[in-house]
Amino acid sequence: MGNCAPKPKSQSGPRPPNPSASPTIRLYGSESCLTSSRLRLALLYKSVPYQFIPRDSPLLGRPFLQCGPDTLVGGDYTLLRELDSRFPCPRVAADALAKIGKSRWPAPAGTEADEVALVAALQHRSLERHVEDLGRWAEEMAAGGRGRGDSARMGRSYGLLVELVMEHAQMEERLLFPALEVAADQAVCKVANEEHARDLPLINGIKEDIKSTVVMEAGTPFHQEALLNLSSRFKTLEEHFKEHFQEEEKKLFPLLEMTIKSQMSLRAQVEQEENDPLSSLSWTEQLMSIMEATHSPRLFPFLVAGLRPEEAMQYLALVCRHMQDQRQLLSMLRSLIAYLETKDMSPLECL
Repeated sequence: MGNCAPKPKSQSGPRPPNPSASPTIRLYGSESCLTSSRLRLALLYKSVPYQFIPRDSPLLGRPFLQCGPDTLVGGDYTLLRELDSRFPCPRVAADALAKIGKSRWPAPAGTEADEVALVAALQHRSLERHVEDLGRWAEEMAAGGRGRGDSARMGRSYGLLVELVMEHAQMEERLLFPALEVAADQAVCKVANEEHARDLPLINGIKEDIKSTVVMEAGTPFHQEALLNLSSRFKTLEEHFKEHFQEEEKKLFPLLEMTIKSQMSLRAQVEQEENDPLSSLSWTEQLMSIMEATHSPRLFPFLVAGLRPEEAMQYLALVCRHMQDQRQLLSMLRSLIAYLETKDMSPLECL
């Protein structure tokens, strides 16, 4: 499809499987089974040729894999480890993923602080790459004189990015910053809040600039100049994002372990008195509950499209562990499968 959004060059997404490189795997399982969806995503990210045969498994009521003469049966963990042993890159099993991100922050792997920091950092990487890709997209349009429809698609993709940015900032302001201000460093949180506000005029200005390019005649000098100015503004936003995210990851994330320990009892007491439904959830569960739109079938593929394969599998492992609504989780995974199986389209056009 020649008029689709260009794929981000900075991302290392799944490559089209090469049938001669590895044997075809058959996956048998129900379409409504979370394990089946996780296995399909693992195979897609590993670029392994496979055939999904949607039916209830006759073997112990579980999905199973046929890899050549071998029949593999087990739970998520067992089958993901087996896939890692046969197709090492990228790693998809939980124990391998834990080692990838371990020790970036001082919290031990597997603690609530470590998980919250990892979820937030992976969201940072996705937002950075999406805004970088939009800047490149504007440059390519200016150089190639693409049609008016590309500006409209860019506007829709940028709209998705803005939704992710706004909800990520809301999560930090509602969950992380209040606790960090009390238990750790009020000054750093104040600066982070101010940076959220600082970027709003630029974010809104880019939205209006995209609208202007939509109504311009494609290929004219004015249109090309507007696109180059738009690309420059995307680069400025990318720089702001990277500076802001680096500051948070360097100064705030190392404080999460102490903060969560000191705040858990107080938070639970206050929220129970207010009958807050989030009070019984872990911090990672609260984070995902607050970011409801991000973890929806509509936005989730766009978020994950900004991650590299091992990063994506890390995020999926955390989502599968902490999402409370299993129906919503299944819908999210299936929407991501649909995106990955249609590699020549943008995330927006797959939804």
